[in-house]
Amino acid sequence: MQASIIVIFLVSLALSVLIVFLAHKKQWFLNAYDSTGVQKFHHQPTPHVGGIAVFFSFLMGVLLLPGDLQDTLLPLLLVATLVFLVGLAEDWSARVSPFTRLLFIFVALIVSFFSFDIGVFSLGFSWVDYFLSYPVVGLAFTLLVVGGAVNALNVIDGYNGLMPGYALLVLLAMGLVAYQLGDILILQTSMLFAAAIAGFFALNFPFGKLFMGDGGAYFIGFMLSMIGLVFVDRHDNLSNWFVLALLMYPMYELLFSVYRKRIIHGSPASQPDAYHLHMLIYKTVVSRNPNRAKVINNSMTSPFLWLLSLVSIIPAVFWYDNREALIILSCVFMIIYTIVYSWISNKNSL
Repeated sequence: MQASIIVIFLVSLALSVLIVFLAHKKQWFLNAYDSTGVQKFHHQPTPHVGGIAVFFSFLMGVLLLPGDLQDTLLPLLLVATLVFLVGLAEDWSARVSPFTRLLFIFVALIVSFFSFDIGVFSLGFSWVDYFLSYPVVGLAFTLLVVGGAVNALNVIDGYNGLMPGYALLVLLAMGLVAYQLGDILILQTSMLFAAAIAGFFALNFPFGKLFMGDGGAYFIGFMLSMIGLVFVDRHDNLSNWFVLALLMYPMYELLFSVYRKRIIHGSPASQPDAYHLHMLIYKTVVSRNPNRAKVINNSMTSPFLWLLSLVSIIPAVFWYDNREALIILSCVFMIIYTIVYSWISNKNSL
């Protein structure tokens, strides 16, 4: 397995280097909208198709697994291709509507729900689980929660290393728990996926030579959610609250953003703005250091959010089998996030 991890990392790294080279020498993988919009913080055209390196290197990693493990993962990877391709189309054209992207995500989740029996079927409370046992309710809840998680990973993909670094932390946590439970499938899948992301990460952090793009962010969000749900389904002592705790940072970021836009400002929830927590940290804390290059200031934003995400990730590794502790942990994270956001927001307005 160690050899496979190294190979996948090197393949991802090589593909990432190739994309950057072709972008600089041939102007491939670039579009005219690269430097526009409130969420753009770089100052020269940069390819947004790093997801290509992650997708194909992870596919190679799955093909290196034993046949029985491939049988579990390849159909799921085939469904994830829908999500990856619609995001990649947006990366190339910048013209795919949010509704179309969401529709593709929902189609992938519906196929996974009915074909592979992957969904949110239990929250550990009998009266809730009773309603979730009805396919229509279970599917609707899965679309809401998992669809939200997929989009949430794209929301936090705003600074060098932020989203892929966070994804690596989640996969490491999942791998540690899988090791404790002796789950070879989840352990190997987590480590191979981490290797695929790490190869891209080397080009993305700290110098921002390559960005993940919507295709990569959607693909990573979808696979993290699916791996987590499959993991829970394989172990009676695991709860969906464990997956929620691992994904709490991006999911609450998305939920809080919807609340901020719709309730506080009365604007459409899908409308991009410059008031996500990572953006405020950049403006208020990081970018005020004039002695650092702008690209380094960009990258210095990410460690703040990695540390914040560990508030829920680290305890989840130790309390993975304790539903009540995981619920309390999720609530504590939301409180801490809200306090931090309020403090940073007030400081930014001074």
